Amino acid sequence: MGASGATGLLEYLLLPRWRQSATPAQRVANGDRSVAAGATSPGSRRRPNPTQGDFELSASTVRYFGVEKAASEPSRLRRWAYRLLGEIHISGRIRLYHVIREIGALGLPEAGVTFLDAGTARGDVALHFARMRPQWRVRGIDLDSDSVKRCQSASKALTLTNVRFECGNLLTLRESETYDLVTCSDVLEHIEDDHHAVANLARSLKPGGRLVLTFPADPSRRHLRLLHWLERRRGGVPSGVVGHVREGYDPSSAAELAEAAGLEVVKIRWTYGFFGTLAHDLFFIFGDSDANPIAFVLALPALLGLSFLEGRTKIMSGSALLLVARKPA
Repeated sequence: MGASGATGLLEYLLLPRWRQSATPAQRVANGDRSVAAGATSPGSRRRPNPTQGDFELSASTVRYFGVEKAASEPSRLRRWAYRLLGEIHISGRIRLYHVIREIGALGLPEAGVTFLDAGTARGDVALHFARMRPQWRVRGIDLDSDSVKRCQSASKALTLTNVRFECGNLLTLRESETYDLVTCSDVLEHIEDDHHAVANLARSLKPGGRLVLTFPADPSRRHLRLLHWLERRRGGVPSGVVGHVREGYDPSSAAELAEAAGLEVVKIRWTYGFFGTLAHDLFFIFGDSDANPIAFVLALPALLGLSFLEGRTKIMSGSALLLVARKPA
């Protein structure tokens, strides 16, 4: 097979069909049309906001993290995938695993905890703990109103009464000594005044409260060259870095960020080690949320295996960091 043939095969398997043989401008326009068509076509399988009856969890999957996404997922196929496997966005699955494991290690009581998920996006962390800890009071905030509406729809479908989602800005957060736990996952790299944002989060903690942060590491592990090649072919910026105002943090700058807000650093550790970074790169190589379905199904067992190994191996260096800090009593 010649170079052009190999390139064509890679494009077929790894680029969404509407992106193949299109200019960057055409790719954006075609993508907008495909989303609009999927939302308006009478024969479309996408359905808005599943009702409570649409969402049922079996005893074997009820504890999986990420299954909550099925409650607001319009695609029937993805709903079943979330039900059976939990989170299928592999990069998000790895991040969610680390955050949930760290919160579990805090030894918080099963009742009476007030919890803020700042920059909640699709509500992964907030919905999981609202479901698994019905005696907690959970709040999720995000700048994006569409994300907030989707989270509200999911909490309604899950019949969760202990969680609320609202539009909110970390830079204008005014609460004081309100929460026992605050999480902020992969948000600060998008905020220019990150010190102000962390100071607001710290102020919102009760004395003795914990803050859990995640963000990209800089410097980080090397990524696959194929990932960079495909990004050039797709005509976009590297996957996962859209909207970043900085590459990330190293352990010392992460610690300084928390300490400047008056917090005591309890732990800083690497995430996305060899297996996690490889899983992340391969997931984005296969197209992230726009993956060719055949290629993604074939790759999914390996991606799940790599994410499993990420959680079972000691990480000496990684592509991301997780920080736990405590507000002095």
